[in-house]
Amino acid sequence: MSEKLIEDIQHYASLRTYKKDQMILKEGVVANYTSWILKGAVRSYYLKDGEEITTKFLQEGSHITSIYSYYSRRPGIENVIALEDVTLACFHYDQMQLMYKTYPEFNVIGRIVTEKYLYFLEIELFNLRKTKAEERYRFFVKHFPQLLQRAPLKHIATYLGMNLETLSRIRSNKK
Repeated sequence: MSEKLIEDIQHYASLRTYKKDQMILKEGVVANYTSWILKGAVRSYYLKDGEEITTKFLQEGSHITSIYSYYSRRPGIENVIALEDVTLACFHYDQMQLMYKTYPEFNVIGRIVTEKYLYFLEIELFNLRKTKAEERYRFFVKHFPQLLQRAPLKHIATYLGMNLETLSRIRSNKK
């Protein structure tokens, strides 16, 4: 990266901190920021019949926003909440677009971030297509073992498409 790009990244990035259980992004609001998690972990979810259905867990080094909302500039359909105290480096949509136009090398960074996002999305979709709850849980443990310590089991259960009782039964059978 050029020195000028590094300066602009430092200039445009705003550091934000959130306490555990604090809402970072709420459904029905346009996601004006994309952020990188510097410290902590977050969960995204949507509401279905009053129940929270977890769609993602993200931690240090991950990029977070409502992809739909951020790129369409329409109100989002998911919520993002801090699972623990979180520090984010945030970039406003307009600033990101300016940097893409100004710095061709920033487009490479954007492509790499997009590729990483698509890679993890495919892993998640592959796992959710597994028919047996035990297989989904084994896949989760293999690919995201650190989240077992960081996320409540009730959220892991909804992420895996099962109820808490099923997850508890699977976990007790593994011991």
